[in-house]
Amino acid sequence: MKKIQIIYQQFYKSTSNIDKGSLSQLRNVIHRVDVQGADQVVDSYRAHFAFISDCLIDAFLVGACLHLDMENIESEPKRKQVLFAALSSDEKRQYIEQIASEIERNYINLEKDLCSLNPRSQEMYLKEQQIQDMFDADEMKFFCLHCRRSYKTRGNLKNHLKKEHEWQFPVEQNDDDDDKELDRVALYRASFMKCVLLLRDTNDAYILGDANRIMDNSKFQMLLSGFSQHTKYQLWLFRFLANFHCLLSPWDAYEYKWNCTTNLKGGNGHNIPNDNLVEILVHLLKAKLQTQGANVTYASARKAALTLQIQDEIRENMIEQCEMEKKQALVEPAHLLLMTLFL
Repeated sequence: MKKIQIIYQQFYKSTSNIDKGSLSQLRNVIHRVDVQGADQVVDSYRAHFAFISDCLIDAFLVGACLHLDMENIESEPKRKQVLFAALSSDEKRQYIEQIASEIERNYINLEKDLCSLNPRSQEMYLKEQQIQDMFDADEMKFFCLHCRRSYKTRGNLKNHLKKEHEWQFPVEQNDDDDDKELDRVALYRASFMKCVLLLRDTNDAYILGDANRIMDNSKFQMLLSGFSQHTKYQLWLFRFLANFHCLLSPWDAYEYKWNCTTNLKGGNGHNIPNDNLVEILVHLLKAKLQTQGANVTYASARKAALTLQIQDEIRENMIEQCEMEKKQALVEPAHLLLMTLFL
């Protein structure tokens, strides 16, 4: 849920209704009135997740694949490997990886964005390190390197350095020429794609129970949550990584890593995070206790909690054996086509 909130906080703005390609504008195009932004993610999680996953991610991926000189999503690509079916498995994989790398360079990892970010980040780090060196731990004050004037806060020292000693900090430099060359729509799309692809890869890792990917993606999620000021979620991710890398013994760390998901039905693709399992069981337990009414006691609640998951598994097995299909909400293909045309 936090990952969805972060995406809406960073990319969904109701004031960008007229900006073509923005989340708010695309939401109005397909009339998803149940999507209201980051504040309503908790109350209507499924609607907001479906808008991101089913509509936007798939539509952006299909739009990126149109660079293969396809007239529409139904036509065959003009750029294709001759006798592709006759190639070996390794040659097929290499060709697909080449196409995926082109899409990544053109639409996700923009070279101009990375080249402008790295030098600025390095310069910013050096400036902050110089300011930190001016701090006197004994007197709990900052002392100017040039005139030895003392300041209690970092902000006052930075203002003094800018006014009196003509320091320039990277975030405040004027880059008018560079800003004119930047394609801000492309940067918006690339940043959005990085976040949603991380979301999809993480969800896929949980579904398949791939603990290696879950652990790797947690590092990126921790950085993203820190940028979005989700401190509690960042601390939870830090503890999750710390338990595996340094706090637990090798045996316990291995069990902790590979037991972060639960498979309720068996087979591949049926895993869910343990947090979701707890929420499901709590919801079922509340419904079970409501049926007892005034007769509920601590002993009955404890017995219901211990047997609840087994009863639910029996019910699911009976539904499967009786070939009873559950109704699932499906996204209309027209929405995907409409979103692709507007990108």
